[in-house]
Amino acid sequence: MKPSSPASLTLRNLPLSALKAFEAVGRHCHVRRAAEEMNISHTALSRHVRQLEEQLGVALFHRQHNRLSLTTAGNRLLRSVQSAFAELTDGLAYLDPESMSGELVVASTSTIAMGWLMEVLGGFHQRFPEITLRLITLTPRQQTLPAEFDVAVCLGEPVETLRMVTPLYQESYIPVCSPKLVRADTPVQNAEDLLAYPLIHDRISQWQRWFQLNHLQPDRNQQNLYMDYGFQAIHAAKLGLGIVLADGSEVGKDLREGRLITLLEPPMAVQQSVHLVHHHPDQLTLPARLLAEAIVEYKRG
Repeated sequence: MKPSSPASLTLRNLPLSALKAFEAVGRHCHVRRAAEEMNISHTALSRHVRQLEEQLGVALFHRQHNRLSLTTAGNRLLRSVQSAFAELTDGLAYLDPESMSGELVVASTSTIAMGWLMEVLGGFHQRFPEITLRLITLTPRQQTLPAEFDVAVCLGEPVETLRMVTPLYQESYIPVCSPKLVRADTPVQNAEDLLAYPLIHDRISQWQRWFQLNHLQPDRNQQNLYMDYGFQAIHAAKLGLGIVLADGSEVGKDLREGRLITLLEPPMAVQQSVHLVHHHPDQLTLPARLLAEAIVEYKRG
C-alpha cells in the first residue's frame, strides 16, 4: 500500500465507525467476535477495516490462514485509538453531574498534605470545581486507617485488607536551609560544617541516622530546635531558624523557587516509603480514580 501523506492523516478524514471497527477487531484479533460485540455483520466489519487501511495507506493486520495478527503499524494505531476512546469515555462521564458531584475525602499526613499534595489538590480543584474536597489528617506510619476516605497518601505501609495499597515513592533526606542562613565566614563544605548551625528536628527526626552515616557525634553545645511535625520544621527552616533534614519530595517546590537551598549531596535514602491507598477499581468512584491518577502522574513527572 502506498502511504498517505502526513497532511492527509487527520481525524476529520477518518470515520469514527472505521476506528471503532478497527479497535474491536484489533482487541480480539478475530472478526467474528468483534462483529458480535458491535452487533454488525462480519462483512460490514471487514469492509470498515479494509477501508481504513486503504485510507491510511498501510496494512494494519497480517492475514494468514484465516488468522489475524496486528502489524507494527496496527499495534501503534490500536494503542492510540484505545487511549483516545478512554479519554472520550472520561469526557462523557464528566458531563454527568451525578458522577462528578459530591464530596471526595482525602487522607494524608500533615507534612505531605502541606507540601506536594496541596499542589495536586489545587490543580484538581481547578479542573473539577464541582467536586468538594475534604482533607483529613493521618499520623506518620499509621497502621490502621479510618474508613472515611476515598484516597489516602500514607507515610509507611498501612495494614489494609479491603483497599488497594500501592507504593508511590521512597523517601530520601537532604539537609536544607534558607539561603540567608549560611554565613560567608562559615561555609558548608562537608558534613561536619553543619554542626556550626542550629539543627531543626521533628518527631521522627532522621538526624541521628545521618550523623551515624557521616561518622559524626553531635556537639554537646549544638543548638537544636524541636518541632512536632515535619511541615513545622520545614517552615522554621524557610524562616532561617536552622537546618532541617527533609525528604526531597516535601521540599521540592521550595528548592525550585529558592526559598530553600540544598547544602550537601547525595540524599540519604531511608527504608520508609509513601503509599497510595484507595478502593479496588470496581468500587472506585470516578472522582477518586481521577485524583489517584493525578497523584501518580504528578509523582512520575
